[in-house]
Order: sequence, then structure tokens, then C-alpha cells
Amino acid sequence: MPVLFDLMPFAKQLEVKYLQGKPHFFDKTRRVYLKVTPEEIVRQSLIIKLHADFGIPWVRMRTEYGIKHNSLQKRIDLLIYDKKGKPWMIIETKAPTVPLSQLVIDQVAFYNNVIFAPWLMVANGNEAMFASVDFQSKATAEVFEFPLNQWL
Repeated sequence: MPVLFDLMPFAKQLEVKYLQGKPHFFDKTRRVYLKVTPEEIVRQSLIIKLHADFGIPWVRMRTEYGIKHNSLQKRIDLLIYDKKGKPWMIIETKAPTVPLSQLVIDQVAFYNNVIFAPWLMVANGNEAMFASVDFQSKATAEVFEFPLNQWL
């Protein structure tokens, strides 16, 4: 069940630059400018929230992380690493108009077949869903808030 997770206040903090007459955001994790799209607004706003509210350093966040599963090439929207440099959370972001459906959850779970992160998150700028993953029992459990106590 999705929980309220409003990222729009953080969108006001996005650094915008016009390149060839089109707005671009500065991605603090890759240190590059990216085209403004609804999904990118959500991703970049989430990155700012994770840093500002939860203290996650920029260097522990990686966007558009490429993976290969069998013959499929995919990209993880946002990957957070723990203090030891191991994957801690996989995050899939969607535009605010895209509902957080089972398809979105399946997408992030598919990525975790390669990454093995103990936490999963999906967000669309309005709401979010979180899950913990127990690899021994092969079970996932829904969590109703960002697992900050697991990060600290």
C-alpha cells in the first residue's frame, strides 16, 4: 500500500540550466546536466530529499546504474550504497501521473535478482512504497516508512 511521500517541495531546490534553449537539471550524483522530464523531476527531487532529510551522502547514490540479467540490459533509476560500499536500496522512480502498481514493484524486484539489496523503494513524487528483503527466507515485507533506522 503506497504511503504519502511528497517530493514536490524538493523540486524547488533543483538547479536548472538552459542548454540549447531547453531546461536541464544538474544531477549531483553524476555531476552532469540532464533533460527535464516528469520522471527526472521525481528522481532528482528524491535525491535531494535523501541527502537533506536522511543524510545520505551524494557519493553513496548512483543514478541510471546499468545491469544485465540474462540477455536483458536494464538501468536502475537510483541505487544507494551502504557504508561498506554494498548495495543497500534499489529505487525505481516514475512520473507523478504513473500509479505505483504491481508492475512497478515487479520491475524493482527484477533488478534485485542481480543486485541483492536488502531494501526496495518505488516512488512517483506523490507517494512511495518500501519493502525489506530477506534473502535467507526469500521473503519480502512491506514497510510503511523510509527505513532510516536501518541506514544509520
